[in-house]
Amino acid sequence: MFRTIAALALTFLSVTFAYGQSPRFCRNSFAPGEKTETRFMGLSYALIGYALAEKYCGADPAPMGPKFLGYLKRQGCDPETEIYRDVEKSIDKLERANLKQLAQDGNTSLSLSEKQVQEWAISTSEVLGGCERLISLHKTGPESWQ
Repeated sequence: MFRTIAALALTFLSVTFAYGQSPRFCRNSFAPGEKTETRFMGLSYALIGYALAEKYCGADPAPMGPKFLGYLKRQGCDPETEIYRDVEKSIDKLERANLKQLAQDGNTSLSLSEKQVQEWAISTSEVLGGCERLISLHKTGPESWQ
């Protein structure tokens, strides 16, 4: 099940890691030999956790943009940067997706039953700390997650 969660995070969100040589680089691609920039590691897990908190755990819906894109701006990443654009696309997908679409990893050719969707939601939320933890993180800002 962990492989499913990892695949979900890597393929659906595509913003798992950001690499660069200094804080002024705001990207999630890298070249061989570059120093690893850790500022955005885990951002995709935070995004999926935020979406699960609302769509499965019952957290009050709130727009993701101000929280996540605001965080990127505070890190010096403006809307012209690679990481900002990728996170913006991910937020758009997550906010429009329902729980079944999240469980299917955006793959519309999959046909999961409601039971499979619920099992995925239970397992994924537990791996990410459980609903209580996800709702708690949903109420805080990204700076407090580090």
